[in-house]
Amino acid sequence: MVDFAPAARVAALPPNFWGAMDAENARLATLPGPRFIDVSKGNPDLPTPERIVHAMQGFVAEPANHRYPSYAGRRSLREGVAKRYREDHGVELDPDTQVGIFHGSHEALMAAVLGLADPGATVVLPDPGYPLYTSAVDLAQARAEALPLTEPDYQPDFAALDHVDAARLVLLNYPNNPTGALATPATFTAAVGFAERVGAALVHDFAYASLGFGERPLSALAVDGPEGRTVEVQTLSKTYSMAGWRVGFAAGNASLISAMRRYQAHAFSTMFGATQEAAAEALLGDQSAADELVEVYRRRRDLVVAGLRRIGWEVIEPRGTFFVWVRLPEGTDAVAFAQRLREEARVGIAPGDGFGVGGRGHVRLGLVVDDATLDELIERLAAFSPGVGSTL
Repeated sequence: MVDFAPAARVAALPPNFWGAMDAENARLATLPGPRFIDVSKGNPDLPTPERIVHAMQGFVAEPANHRYPSYAGRRSLREGVAKRYREDHGVELDPDTQVGIFHGSHEALMAAVLGLADPGATVVLPDPGYPLYTSAVDLAQARAEALPLTEPDYQPDFAALDHVDAARLVLLNYPNNPTGALATPATFTAAVGFAERVGAALVHDFAYASLGFGERPLSALAVDGPEGRTVEVQTLSKTYSMAGWRVGFAAGNASLISAMRRYQAHAFSTMFGATQEAAAEALLGDQSAADELVEVYRRRRDLVVAGLRRIGWEVIEPRGTFFVWVRLPEGTDAVAFAQRLREEARVGIAPGDGFGVGGRGHVRLGLVVDDATLDELIERLAAFSPGVGSTL
Protein backbone atom coordinates (compact mmCIF):
# COMPACT_ATOMS: atom_id res chain seq x y z
CA MET A 1 0.00 0.00 0.00
CA VAL A 2 1.26 3.46 -0.90
CA ASP A 3 1.49 5.61 2.22
CA PHE A 4 0.80 9.32 1.65
CA ALA A 5 1.61 12.06 4.13
CA PRO A 6 -1.21 14.51 4.94
CA ALA A 7 -1.05 18.15 4.00
CA ALA A 8 1.00 20.26 6.37
CA ARG A 9 -2.10 22.02 7.70
CA VAL A 10 -3.60 18.66 8.67
CA ALA A 11 -0.37 17.20 10.02
CA ALA A 12 -0.03 20.23 12.29
CA LEU A 13 -3.39 19.57 13.95
CA PRO A 14 -3.19 17.98 17.39
CA PRO A 15 -4.85 14.61 17.96
CA ASN A 16 -8.57 14.97 18.58
CA PHE A 17 -8.74 15.29 22.36
CA TRP A 18 -12.25 13.91 22.59
CA GLY A 19 -11.68 11.18 20.01
CA ALA A 20 -8.85 9.65 22.01
CA MET A 21 -10.86 9.88 25.22
CA ASP A 22 -13.93 8.34 23.57
CA ALA A 23 -11.86 5.43 22.27
CA GLU A 24 -10.44 4.72 25.71
CA ASN A 25 -13.86 4.96 27.36
CA ALA A 26 -15.30 2.59 24.75
CA ARG A 27 -12.49 0.09 25.36
CA LEU A 28 -12.98 0.14 29.11
CA ALA A 29 -16.75 -0.25 28.70
CA THR A 30 -16.20 -3.65 27.05
CA LEU A 31 -14.19 -5.02 29.96
CA PRO A 32 -15.80 -7.13 32.71
CA GLY A 33 -17.04 -5.27 35.76
CA PRO A 34 -19.65 -2.67 36.72
CA ARG A 35 -21.14 -0.68 33.87
CA PHE A 36 -19.01 2.19 32.62
CA ILE A 37 -20.53 5.61 33.43
CA ASP A 38 -19.52 8.17 30.81
CA VAL A 39 -20.17 11.83 31.65
CA SER A 40 -17.22 13.13 29.64
CA LYS A 41 -19.21 14.43 26.68
CA GLY A 42 -22.05 16.82 25.90
CA ASN A 43 -24.17 14.37 23.92
CA PRO A 44 -27.84 14.79 24.98
CA ASP A 45 -29.44 11.54 26.13
CA LEU A 46 -33.08 12.62 25.78
CA PRO A 47 -34.96 11.97 22.53
CA THR A 48 -35.97 14.65 20.06
CA PRO A 49 -39.53 15.85 20.82
CA GLU A 50 -42.11 13.67 19.07
CA ARG A 51 -43.72 16.52 17.11
CA ILE A 52 -40.36 17.26 15.43
CA VAL A 53 -39.74 13.59 14.63
CA HIS A 54 -43.26 13.24 13.22
CA ALA A 55 -42.75 16.34 11.07
CA MET A 56 -39.48 14.93 9.74
CA GLN A 57 -41.15 11.66 8.77
CA GLY A 58 -43.64 13.57 6.68
CA PHE A 59 -41.04 15.81 5.04
CA VAL A 60 -38.85 12.82 4.12
CA ALA A 61 -41.73 11.42 2.04
CA GLU A 62 -42.12 14.61 0.00
CA PRO A 63 -40.45 14.24 -3.45
CA ALA A 64 -39.49 17.93 -3.47
CA ASN A 65 -37.07 17.18 -0.63
CA HIS A 66 -35.30 14.50 -2.65
CA ARG A 67 -33.65 17.10 -4.89
CA TYR A 68 -30.71 19.38 -4.20
CA PRO A 69 -31.84 22.27 -1.97
CA SER A 70 -30.78 25.88 -2.36
CA TYR A 71 -27.43 27.01 -1.00
CA ALA A 72 -29.20 29.79 0.86
CA GLY A 73 -31.11 27.39 3.11
CA ARG A 74 -34.88 27.01 3.18
CA ARG A 75 -36.68 30.26 3.80
CA SER A 76 -38.93 28.55 6.34
CA LEU A 77 -35.87 27.73 8.44
CA ARG A 78 -34.40 31.21 8.11
CA GLU A 79 -37.77 32.66 9.12
CA GLY A 80 -37.82 30.28 12.09
CA VAL A 81 -34.46 31.66 13.22
CA ALA A 82 -35.76 35.21 12.85
CA LYS A 83 -38.86 34.37 14.89
CA ARG A 84 -36.88 32.89 17.75
CA TYR A 85 -34.63 35.95 17.89
CA ARG A 86 -37.61 38.28 17.83
CA GLU A 87 -39.54 36.44 20.54
CA ASP A 88 -36.68 35.19 22.72
CA HIS A 89 -34.19 38.06 22.50
CA GLY A 90 -36.04 41.09 21.15
CA VAL A 91 -33.78 41.20 18.06
CA GLU A 92 -35.12 41.81 14.55
CA LEU A 93 -33.32 39.96 11.76
CA ASP A 94 -33.60 40.02 7.99
CA PRO A 95 -33.90 36.29 7.19
CA ASP A 96 -32.47 36.87 3.70
CA THR A 97 -29.24 38.66 4.59
CA GLN A 98 -28.67 38.22 8.32
CA VAL A 99 -29.21 34.46 8.73
CA GLY A 100 -27.11 31.55 7.43
CA ILE A 101 -27.88 27.82 7.70
CA PHE A 102 -25.13 25.31 8.54
CA HIS A 103 -24.60 21.64 9.37
CA GLY A 104 -24.49 22.28 13.10
CA SER A 105 -22.73 25.04 15.02
CA HIS A 106 -19.41 23.20 14.52
CA GLU A 107 -19.53 23.93 10.79
CA ALA A 108 -20.76 27.47 11.39
CA LEU A 109 -17.82 28.20 13.66
CA MET A 110 -15.42 26.76 11.10
CA ALA A 111 -17.05 28.96 8.46
CA ALA A 112 -16.64 32.03 10.68
CA VAL A 113 -12.93 31.46 11.27
CA LEU A 114 -11.91 30.10 7.87
CA GLY A 115 -14.23 32.47 6.03
CA LEU A 116 -12.90 35.58 7.75
CA ALA A 117 -9.35 35.00 9.05
CA ASP A 118 -6.42 35.06 6.63
CA PRO A 119 -3.15 33.22 7.35
CA GLY A 120 -1.22 35.05 10.04
CA ALA A 121 -4.24 37.00 11.30
CA THR A 122 -4.86 37.16 15.04
CA VAL A 123 -7.94 35.39 16.40
CA VAL A 124 -8.76 35.94 20.08
CA LEU A 125 -10.03 32.79 21.81
CA PRO A 126 -11.42 32.27 25.33
CA ASP A 127 -9.31 30.33 27.82
CA PRO A 128 -10.68 27.92 28.94
CA GLY A 129 -12.54 27.26 25.71
CA TYR A 130 -13.89 24.57 23.42
CA PRO A 131 -11.00 22.80 21.57
CA LEU A 132 -12.65 23.28 18.16
CA TYR A 133 -11.81 26.99 18.33
CA THR A 134 -8.09 26.29 18.29
CA SER A 135 -8.49 23.69 15.53
CA ALA A 136 -10.30 26.22 13.35
CA VAL A 137 -7.54 28.79 13.87
CA ASP A 138 -4.90 26.18 13.03
CA LEU A 139 -6.70 25.21 9.81
CA ALA A 140 -6.93 28.89 8.84
CA GLN A 141 -3.18 29.18 9.55
CA ALA A 142 -4.03 32.14 11.73
CA ARG A 143 -2.59 32.95 15.15
CA ALA A 144 -4.52 32.32 18.36
CA GLU A 145 -4.37 34.83 21.21
CA ALA A 146 -5.67 33.51 24.53
CA LEU A 147 -8.24 35.64 26.35
CA PRO A 148 -8.30 34.67 30.05
CA LEU A 149 -11.69 34.04 31.63
CA THR A 150 -11.43 35.17 35.24
CA GLU A 151 -12.75 33.02 38.07
CA PRO A 152 -15.15 32.66 39.75
CA ASP A 153 -17.58 34.13 37.18
CA TYR A 154 -15.42 33.29 34.15
CA GLN A 155 -15.83 36.64 32.43
CA PRO A 156 -13.23 37.83 29.87
CA ASP A 157 -10.29 39.90 31.09
CA PHE A 158 -9.72 42.22 28.14
CA ALA A 159 -7.13 44.19 30.10
CA ALA A 160 -4.86 41.16 29.69
CA LEU A 161 -4.83 41.88 25.94
CA ASP A 162 -3.76 45.52 26.09
CA HIS A 163 -0.74 44.50 23.99
CA VAL A 164 -2.97 43.38 21.08
CA ASP A 165 -3.28 46.14 18.47
CA ALA A 166 -5.08 44.26 15.69
CA ALA A 167 -7.19 41.12 15.37
CA ARG A 168 -9.55 39.65 12.83
CA LEU A 169 -11.94 37.84 15.18
CA VAL A 170 -12.83 37.78 18.86
CA LEU A 171 -14.63 34.58 19.84
CA LEU A 172 -16.70 34.21 23.00
CA ASN A 173 -19.00 31.45 24.25
CA TYR A 174 -21.84 31.95 26.76
CA PRO A 175 -23.44 30.04 28.37
CA ASN A 176 -19.87 28.86 28.66
CA ASN A 177 -18.54 25.42 27.91
CA PRO A 178 -16.88 24.12 30.08
CA THR A 179 -17.63 26.38 33.08
CA GLY A 180 -21.41 26.93 32.87
CA ALA A 181 -20.99 30.71 33.29
CA LEU A 182 -23.48 33.21 31.82
CA ALA A 183 -22.61 36.52 30.19
CA THR A 184 -23.75 39.90 31.49
CA PRO A 185 -24.52 42.99 29.37
CA ALA A 186 -21.17 44.36 30.52
CA THR A 187 -19.46 41.27 29.08
CA PHE A 188 -20.66 41.97 25.56
CA THR A 189 -20.27 45.74 25.87
CA ALA A 190 -16.62 45.22 26.78
CA ALA A 191 -16.21 42.66 23.98
CA VAL A 192 -17.62 45.04 21.38
CA GLY A 193 -15.40 47.84 22.67
CA PHE A 194 -12.31 45.65 22.44
CA ALA A 195 -13.32 44.43 18.97
CA GLU A 196 -13.74 48.02 17.80
CA ARG A 197 -10.29 48.95 19.13
CA VAL A 198 -8.53 46.10 17.30
CA GLY A 199 -10.74 46.12 14.19
CA ALA A 200 -12.21 42.68 14.78
CA ALA A 201 -15.53 40.96 14.28
CA LEU A 202 -17.17 39.45 17.37
CA VAL A 203 -18.20 35.81 16.96
CA HIS A 204 -20.40 34.50 19.75
CA ASP A 205 -20.87 30.74 20.12
CA PHE A 206 -24.41 30.60 21.54
CA ALA A 207 -24.78 26.81 21.41
CA TYR A 208 -26.46 26.66 24.84
CA ALA A 209 -28.80 29.57 24.12
CA SER A 210 -31.80 27.95 25.82
CA LEU A 211 -30.01 26.45 28.82
CA GLY A 212 -30.01 29.10 31.52
CA PHE A 213 -31.12 28.33 35.06
CA GLY A 214 -33.22 31.13 36.51
CA GLU A 215 -32.77 33.47 33.56
CA ARG A 216 -32.66 33.30 29.77
CA PRO A 217 -29.08 33.51 28.54
CA LEU A 218 -28.18 36.85 26.99
CA SER A 219 -27.68 37.10 23.24
CA ALA A 220 -24.72 39.18 22.06
CA LEU A 221 -27.01 40.54 19.34
CA ALA A 222 -29.31 41.95 22.03
CA VAL A 223 -26.37 44.16 23.05
CA ASP A 224 -24.61 44.92 19.76
CA GLY A 225 -27.48 44.45 17.31
CA PRO A 226 -27.38 42.74 13.92
CA GLU A 227 -26.14 45.96 12.28
CA GLY A 228 -23.06 45.97 14.52
CA ARG A 229 -19.88 43.89 14.30
CA THR A 230 -21.34 40.67 15.73
CA VAL A 231 -22.33 37.28 14.36
CA GLU A 232 -23.85 34.67 16.65
CA VAL A 233 -23.78 30.91 16.07
CA GLN A 234 -26.44 28.54 17.38
CA THR A 235 -27.47 24.90 17.11
CA LEU A 236 -30.67 22.93 17.59
CA SER A 237 -28.69 20.13 19.25
CA LYS A 238 -29.16 21.23 22.85
CA THR A 239 -32.39 23.21 22.71
CA TYR A 240 -34.40 20.39 21.12
CA SER A 241 -32.19 17.30 21.74
CA MET A 242 -31.37 17.21 18.03
CA ALA A 243 -27.63 16.55 18.30
CA GLY A 244 -27.57 13.84 15.63
CA TRP A 245 -29.54 15.97 13.18
CA ARG A 246 -26.64 18.38 12.62
CA VAL A 247 -28.60 21.61 12.23
CA GLY A 248 -27.12 24.97 13.11
CA PHE A 249 -27.29 28.57 12.02
CA ALA A 250 -25.60 31.94 12.29
CA ALA A 251 -27.23 35.34 12.68
CA GLY A 252 -26.03 38.91 12.68
CA ASN A 253 -23.92 41.27 10.57
CA ALA A 254 -24.84 40.72 6.90
CA SER A 255 -21.27 41.00 5.59
CA LEU A 256 -20.08 38.36 8.05
CA ILE A 257 -22.99 36.08 7.16
CA SER A 258 -22.18 36.54 3.46
CA ALA A 259 -18.56 35.47 3.95
CA MET A 260 -19.61 32.46 6.00
CA ARG A 261 -22.20 31.42 3.43
CA ARG A 262 -19.65 31.70 0.65
CA TYR A 263 -17.21 29.47 2.48
CA GLN A 264 -19.99 27.00 3.33
CA ALA A 265 -21.14 26.74 -0.31
CA HIS A 266 -17.68 25.58 -1.36
CA ALA A 267 -16.75 23.49 1.67
CA PHE A 268 -19.99 21.74 2.62
CA SER A 269 -22.64 22.39 -0.03
CA THR A 270 -26.28 22.06 1.09
CA MET A 271 -28.37 20.36 3.76
CA PHE A 272 -31.15 17.78 3.20
CA GLY A 273 -34.39 19.70 2.63
CA ALA A 274 -36.46 17.50 4.94
CA THR A 275 -34.06 18.18 7.80
CA GLN A 276 -34.35 21.90 7.18
CA GLU A 277 -38.14 21.78 7.17
CA ALA A 278 -38.25 19.75 10.39
CA ALA A 279 -35.83 22.21 11.98
CA ALA A 280 -38.13 25.03 10.92
CA GLU A 281 -40.99 23.19 12.62
CA ALA A 282 -38.90 23.04 15.80
CA LEU A 283 -38.24 26.79 15.75
CA LEU A 284 -41.64 27.99 14.59
CA GLY A 285 -43.85 25.67 16.65
CA ASP A 286 -44.69 25.16 20.31
CA GLN A 287 -41.64 25.63 22.58
CA SER A 288 -42.93 23.80 25.65
CA ALA A 289 -40.70 20.76 25.03
CA ALA A 290 -37.64 23.02 24.93
CA ASP A 291 -38.71 24.60 28.22
CA GLU A 292 -39.18 21.16 29.77
CA LEU A 293 -35.63 20.20 28.78
CA VAL A 294 -34.28 23.15 30.75
CA GLU A 295 -36.09 21.88 33.85
CA VAL A 296 -34.66 18.39 33.36
CA TYR A 297 -31.13 19.75 33.26
CA ARG A 298 -31.82 22.06 36.20
CA ARG A 299 -32.93 19.07 38.28
CA ARG A 300 -29.87 17.09 37.26
CA ARG A 301 -27.59 20.05 38.02
CA ASP A 302 -29.03 20.40 41.51
CA LEU A 303 -28.67 16.67 42.14
CA VAL A 304 -25.01 16.58 41.07
CA VAL A 305 -23.95 19.85 42.70
CA ALA A 306 -25.51 18.84 46.03
CA GLY A 307 -24.03 15.35 45.80
CA LEU A 308 -20.51 16.53 44.98
CA ARG A 309 -20.54 19.11 47.73
CA ARG A 310 -21.75 16.47 50.16
CA ILE A 311 -18.68 14.34 49.46
CA GLY A 312 -16.31 17.30 49.70
CA TRP A 313 -15.72 18.33 46.07
CA GLU A 314 -15.30 22.03 45.20
CA VAL A 315 -18.03 22.71 42.67
CA ILE A 316 -18.65 25.88 40.68
CA GLU A 317 -22.44 25.82 40.34
CA PRO A 318 -23.29 26.28 36.66
CA ARG A 319 -25.81 28.96 35.74
CA GLY A 320 -26.25 27.46 32.29
CA THR A 321 -25.32 24.56 29.93
CA PHE A 322 -25.56 20.91 31.00
CA PHE A 323 -22.09 20.68 32.48
CA VAL A 324 -20.69 20.88 35.99
CA TRP A 325 -17.19 22.36 36.38
CA VAL A 326 -15.16 21.13 39.32
CA ARG A 327 -11.93 22.45 40.80
CA LEU A 328 -9.58 19.71 41.99
CA PRO A 329 -7.28 20.18 45.00
CA GLU A 330 -4.27 22.43 44.36
CA GLY A 331 -1.55 20.69 42.38
CA THR A 332 -3.72 17.84 41.10
CA ASP A 333 -3.02 16.67 37.56
CA ALA A 334 -6.52 16.55 36.04
CA VAL A 335 -5.49 14.29 33.15
CA ALA A 336 -3.95 11.73 35.49
CA PHE A 337 -6.92 11.99 37.84
CA ALA A 338 -9.36 11.37 34.98
CA GLN A 339 -7.33 8.38 33.81
CA ARG A 340 -7.33 6.81 37.26
CA LEU A 341 -11.03 7.45 37.60
CA ARG A 342 -11.69 5.70 34.28
CA GLU A 343 -9.62 2.69 35.14
CA GLU A 344 -10.39 2.27 38.85
CA ALA A 345 -13.97 3.54 39.20
CA ARG A 346 -15.15 3.02 35.59
CA VAL A 347 -16.25 6.65 35.31
CA GLY A 348 -15.39 8.87 32.34
CA ILE A 349 -15.02 12.62 32.91
CA ALA A 350 -13.35 15.37 30.87
CA PRO A 351 -10.09 16.77 32.25
CA GLY A 352 -9.95 20.54 32.04
CA ASP A 353 -6.60 20.51 30.23
CA GLY A 354 -8.52 19.77 27.03
CA PHE A 355 -9.98 23.28 27.23
CA GLY A 356 -6.66 25.12 27.46
CA VAL A 357 -4.29 26.40 30.11
CA GLY A 358 -7.18 27.97 32.03
CA GLY A 359 -8.78 24.54 32.43
CA ARG A 360 -5.88 22.90 34.23
CA GLY A 361 -6.69 21.60 37.68
CA HIS A 362 -10.38 21.20 36.80
CA VAL A 363 -12.66 18.50 35.42
CA ARG A 364 -16.00 18.70 33.63
CA LEU A 365 -18.99 16.39 34.15
CA GLY A 366 -21.89 16.21 31.71
CA LEU A 367 -25.50 16.06 32.89
CA VAL A 368 -26.45 13.81 29.98
CA VAL A 369 -27.44 10.63 31.82
CA ASP A 370 -30.54 9.88 33.89
CA ASP A 371 -30.98 10.67 37.58
CA ALA A 372 -30.32 7.11 38.76
CA THR A 373 -27.02 7.05 36.90
CA LEU A 374 -26.07 10.41 38.37
CA ASP A 375 -26.80 9.05 41.86
CA GLU A 376 -24.53 6.09 41.14
CA LEU A 377 -21.91 8.47 39.78
CA ILE A 378 -21.82 10.36 43.09
CA GLU A 379 -21.52 7.07 45.01
CA ARG A 380 -18.55 5.97 42.91
CA LEU A 381 -16.83 9.35 43.24
CA ALA A 382 -17.33 9.24 47.02
CA ALA A 383 -15.73 5.78 47.18
CA PHE A 384 -12.92 6.79 44.85
CA SER A 385 -11.95 10.00 46.61
CA PRO A 386 -13.08 10.14 50.25
CA GLY A 387 -12.37 13.66 51.46
CA VAL A 388 -11.13 14.40 47.91
CA GLY A 389 -7.61 15.42 48.84
CA SER A 390 -6.64 12.22 50.65
CA THR A 391 -6.35 10.00 47.59
CA LEU A 392 -5.38 12.42 44.83
